[in-house]
Amino acid sequence: MTEASIAYRWTREEFLRAWEAGAFDHRVEFIEGEVWSVVIGDWRGFTTGRILRALPGDGFQVTTATLPTGESLPDPDCWVLRDDAEPVDTVGTKVSVWAPADVVLVVEVSDETVMQDLGIKARMYGRAGYSVYWVVTKEVIFEHTEPTPNGYRTRREYRAGEHIPVHYADTALPVSDVLSGR
Repeated sequence: MTEASIAYRWTREEFLRAWEAGAFDHRVEFIEGEVWSVVIGDWRGFTTGRILRALPGDGFQVTTATLPTGESLPDPDCWVLRDDAEPVDTVGTKVSVWAPADVVLVVEVSDETVMQDLGIKARMYGRAGYSVYWVVTKEVIFEHTEPTPNGYRTRREYRAGEHIPVHYADTALPVSDVLSGR
């Protein structure tokens, strides 16, 4: 007779204790009660680097820090914070919590994780109230805007040859510049 296993759901506090104690031997993030491995690789790294260099920073900070979101601790590939923002709280001893109005863009560079990034993470970031969320794939950038308690009201696709708006800086980036390369 085979018994079904019961998946263990972590609390944020349990995850933080394990993370701060060095219990994980690889990079992880905490998403809605589950510990997810962070996918690494050349394409993701080079694409993230291009985005970091391309995003306007005047009056803003572009970062790769953990971004506490509700009870989750995702590690977006990068995100943008108002320069004058002050943390509203901390999680554990190392992670600041920011007001949603101060987080002006969240970016996930997505290859193997596209379904999670367009699904669970879009709902999570929208529910948190982050105004703009991008999912960058090898062929398209999905822009999510108008956050709601269930995710985002709008999702638009941008492809090579088009420009994606950078709302916080009132400018746009050529999609080809972001998607080209390794």
